[in-house]
Amino acid sequence: MLCRVANRAERAFELAMLPEASVCRAALGASWRASDSRSSPRLAWAPAISSTRAELPYAGPVCLPAWSHGRVRALTLTKLGEHQMKRIGMLLLGSALALSSGCGGDDQLDCRADGADCTLSEAAAQAGVLIGAAFNEKDDPEYLPALIKDFNSVTHEGAMKWGATQPEYGVFNFDKADAMMEFAGANGMTVRGHTLIWEQASLDATPEYVTAITDPEALRTLMADHIRTVVGHYRGRVDAWDVVNEPFETAGSQVYENIFYQLLGPGYIAEAFELAHEADPDATLFLNEALVSNAGAKFDALLALTADLLDQGVPLHGVGLQGHFITGGPNHDELRTNIQKLAALGVVVELTEVDIVLRGTGDEATRLERQRQDYFDLASACVAVDACKRITFWGFTDRHTWIDSFFGPGFAPLPLDENYERKPAYFGVRDGLLSGP
Repeated sequence: MLCRVANRAERAFELAMLPEASVCRAALGASWRASDSRSSPRLAWAPAISSTRAELPYAGPVCLPAWSHGRVRALTLTKLGEHQMKRIGMLLLGSALALSSGCGGDDQLDCRADGADCTLSEAAAQAGVLIGAAFNEKDDPEYLPALIKDFNSVTHEGAMKWGATQPEYGVFNFDKADAMMEFAGANGMTVRGHTLIWEQASLDATPEYVTAITDPEALRTLMADHIRTVVGHYRGRVDAWDVVNEPFETAGSQVYENIFYQLLGPGYIAEAFELAHEADPDATLFLNEALVSNAGAKFDALLALTADLLDQGVPLHGVGLQGHFITGGPNHDELRTNIQKLAALGVVVELTEVDIVLRGTGDEATRLERQRQDYFDLASACVAVDACKRITFWGFTDRHTWIDSFFGPGFAPLPLDENYERKPAYFGVRDGLLSGP
């Protein structure tokens, strides 16, 4: 069985025969070939992480199937569609990342065993999902090591948005996003690209030169050039893209009449997906929406839009359900039902942008327990449905959260506290991940 192994001395990968590795013994079919160098991940033995210079100890070699980074081109298997193959690869990546002390199957921690003290990434690997976090550059030496410890997937908060990648008309800048990709690659993390189309005046989402356009064909040409250039730049390296973000009105169930809708009509959504698929046929393409985790008219509209796009043959592969809540907001049964309804259409589902603001009555211990239960409900709803493949938090520590920037301090929405200590919320996530079969 071919496995890909981190070579500490040469800072490279080798293909080796590792029959003792349990993850490499799986019956995966008869036809194998080594993945191409472009799609090869690099794992977290590296003593320096790109330009961030985050120092990490060497934790031993990590065993991966040659195709496990999720790139379909890495192998051929009969009777499996492209995206089925890629999703299987994503799950094996998560399982492989749990092997932190060698490739032997006996070293893998059973997170359900009494006394086991698993990280979130170890628990997620055992659950068969990916666990991710949004991050940004911080002048904080504790920040990146904490991210690396608990997560195997990352999303940059802003580096891949339109205003960051094409800040001026026709002028592309990938410096920040490239640095993020280098960091993710050095640590074996998959990457969600966020986002290609999102009309938002702030947060680098849509520059003014875009919203100032009045000619439909000019906007169509610009949109096509932007998507082809950005997705093409990361072809074979970005696992998934939020192609269209928040297409609906924030508080309603109508499609938001943004500049793309005004000039190109509702068909701009399908066009964007076609362009992204053309630029990287192997990337998983997502529609990402807010305030749709619980039942309601907005989720029903999202479900109808998803079905309509699929009926048109649009290459829509997944739906992201954003998870910005206050304590007491998530509803486990409604979320699980929503995931099941989307899964019935044939798409994968991810919980994206998850955070739960600490609010409500009672003392701090009571509110922290409510937050723990909410996080448990979210994670357990995901692992209860096979189609739910990843949970991504919008941040991971209360020391650095977008909530503080918008609403002030004290909301404590994330699994780690301001000192990077595990909160009850952390254990809620972990227990939720391990609640499945």
